[in-house]
Amino acid sequence: MDVTADSLFEAAAAAVRAFREGALVEELPVPGTELRITVSPLPVEHRVRLQRVEQWAQTGTVKSPVEMLRRERVRELLGLKNEAVR
Repeated sequence: MDVTADSLFEAAAAAVRAFREGALVEELPVPGTELRITVSPLPVEHRVRLQRVEQWAQTGTVKSPVEMLRRERVRELLGLKNEAVR
């Protein structure tokens, strides 16, 4: 599936949302699911577990307003409670 995103975690969250909303897969992703993200136009592949995406979105120190917005976007895509990250 192709998604447009500003970060690795946003791409993972967008894909998970598409899986949940559509009939693209037989089994929905769970926290231990490994997602393979390929960046284009130069093919670079990243692997990240859904659990890590969720953890990043909900915890950790926010270093800038841009990072805060990215985390909010990932929480929104995953349908997580959108509380401020501290």
